[in-house]
Amino acid sequence: MKIKFELQKKHRYLIQSLLATAFIYLVSQEILSLTLPNLIISVLMIVIIGTFIIHYPNISLKNLPFIILMPISILSGSILFLYFFPNLGLPFKLAAVASFGVLYYLVSLMDNIFLVIQDREEVIPLYRVAIVWSQILQIVVAIPLFAGVFKFNVASFTQALVVGFVTFSYSYYQLWSLQFDEGVKKTTKGESLYLCFLSTFLVTVSSIAVSFMPTESFLRALFTASVLMFSLTYITSYLKNEITLKLVLRYLVIVFVFFIFLIFFTP
Repeated sequence: MKIKFELQKKHRYLIQSLLATAFIYLVSQEILSLTLPNLIISVLMIVIIGTFIIHYPNISLKNLPFIILMPISILSGSILFLYFFPNLGLPFKLAAVASFGVLYYLVSLMDNIFLVIQDREEVIPLYRVAIVWSQILQIVVAIPLFAGVFKFNVASFTQALVVGFVTFSYSYYQLWSLQFDEGVKKTTKGESLYLCFLSTFLVTVSSIAVSFMPTESFLRALFTASVLMFSLTYITSYLKNEITLKLVLRYLVIVFVFFIFLIFFTP
């Protein structure tokens, strides 16, 4: 019966991912025409209702904000990316839509691992893998989301505020997912907020710093996402007491490389 239940949950993840993929396709191809308020409501309903269904009985109001973060980011980022980059060929658009659907499925599997651990109050072997993939998926999802935000015809400071809010949310999500690891440092609320605000500050300042450069929004998104990657890695390393000069320099080099790309491909 347990194996049967697990298969049923996997089927739920697949169905929800297919529904999300279909929604992205219909909106991006303008087959489904929605006003901005209706679009926001639709995204929230798909994610919240779908999350309760696929993660039942492990889901609760207490962990709901953490579990809906990545699905909302995927739907928002995919719609913004496909809307603001309309000149992409149809094959590439279809591949992008399918990729977002795969991301949705992977995020559902990853979040399920965290929920199972929280429910059982014990760490399972897949937890280490989930932590690694959690950080990877956050960066991958952030790139199209940031690219869409940078395409908005608003002041760069407003764009940076949105990016900063996303960074704060991702940082808090990272802290939440790491709390199940008995080998990490237990932080106070003040310390957790400090880490979140530090990450937000780094990413926001980086976003503003390159906003005055005449470059493509996608390249800005890549650079900003590299700073986000450094910030999330710093949080993880800080909690595990693994911060070293070599680690910091390695990620600073990665950030610098993306900054060079930003300058080199400036039109």
